[in-house]
Amino acid sequence: MSNLKKIALLLAVFASVAIIAFGILYNISSEETQLTPKGPTQVTDYRELPFTETSATMIVDGLDAPWAFEALPNGDMLITERFGNLRIVENGTLNPNLITGVPEVFSAGQGGLLDVTIHPNFEENNFVYLSYAHGNQESNRLRVFRAQLNQFTLENGEVIFEVAQSKSGTSHYGSRFQWLPDGTLTFSVGDGGNPPIQHNGQLIREQAQFLNSHLGKIIRINDDGSIPEDNPFVGRPDALHEIYSYGHRNVQGLTFDTTRQRLIVSEHGSKGGDEVNLVEPGKNYGWPLATYSTEYDFAGTPISSKQQLPDMQDPLAVWTPSIAPSSIAYHQGDLFLAAMLLREDNSIKAYASNPAGGILRLKTDENGEIGSQELISIGDYRIRSLKQGSGDFLYVLSDATSPQNRPGKNAGTLWRVEL
Repeated sequence: MSNLKKIALLLAVFASVAIIAFGILYNISSEETQLTPKGPTQVTDYRELPFTETSATMIVDGLDAPWAFEALPNGDMLITERFGNLRIVENGTLNPNLITGVPEVFSAGQGGLLDVTIHPNFEENNFVYLSYAHGNQESNRLRVFRAQLNQFTLENGEVIFEVAQSKSGTSHYGSRFQWLPDGTLTFSVGDGGNPPIQHNGQLIREQAQFLNSHLGKIIRINDDGSIPEDNPFVGRPDALHEIYSYGHRNVQGLTFDTTRQRLIVSEHGSKGGDEVNLVEPGKNYGWPLATYSTEYDFAGTPISSKQQLPDMQDPLAVWTPSIAPSSIAYHQGDLFLAAMLLREDNSIKAYASNPAGGILRLKTDENGEIGSQELISIGDYRIRSLKQGSGDFLYVLSDATSPQNRPGKNAGTLWRVEL
């Protein structure tokens, strides 16, 4: 064999070996990619978080079951009281007179007058938006009401949205508002309640998975209640066109991350499994098919054997024991989460006996993922709502330290909390 043929044979052998080696490495890499999906979201135990206390300055007190607040352009604040009152804080003082023109509300359990927001162009149109429970014990639903504020009166009021399905019971209304940069309004609707409450022969919580139901959804509408043409289910005859996302249990916190232009929500789990979710249009967030939550029984029975399912979105963060996340705010690059009930475990006894709340600071990394967490205390208060201030502080609304079934406690307080 000539030297030229020997060289050609060696080159062919070398090329074959290289191709085989590359194929093996490629297959290993592909198998690793295929066999290593994203793992379940890490579950946080708030008792293991670093703890700090901070300075809180009282702005007003004597509020009766306050639920939400909104700053007006002139610095005054509107505050809702769950039993049906809309109050105004002027120059740091709570006006004793109630704002008139508020619609009649169904105030029982978790129902009543709930969130308040103002139109992005409030200075031109004076529009105020309220969410509230309407109906009675046997048949009720969430409504959204729009009116114009004229001094201490709401005028030209109209209902611009109501949940298509009525429900019984007094729980899981959701109802938190958040404006998007395009001028559309998003808000949450709860799944309707816990077992044994049913709808059409099924547990009502199953409605969160049905696109012909508003229950368990994030809703997106225009400022007049009409439906945006680019909503994800517009044109589908089997879906309600107001729906923005679905598979939620009871979202009571919505905020907009202005850095990354994204909508983030906080969501009550069922005895554990509280969540923070990044909401994208048309996506399914799993409830009750994929969840970290357990039933309200002594055994702590898992609601589902699955915590992840294909085509369902994983939460950014999960907490067990429950923290009862009532509100969330994006401020200075981090997320701040209002917690109503920080209890030592998931027992029913602990749920009733340890009502103190706090604020969780969730630090986000450059990719927007939640990294470290910190628990901030302002004292023995149940935190109902929070919003960012113009500087290095938050406005925080606290409630009575135990559930309130009738008016008259006057234990609510609006605070300024230094960070």
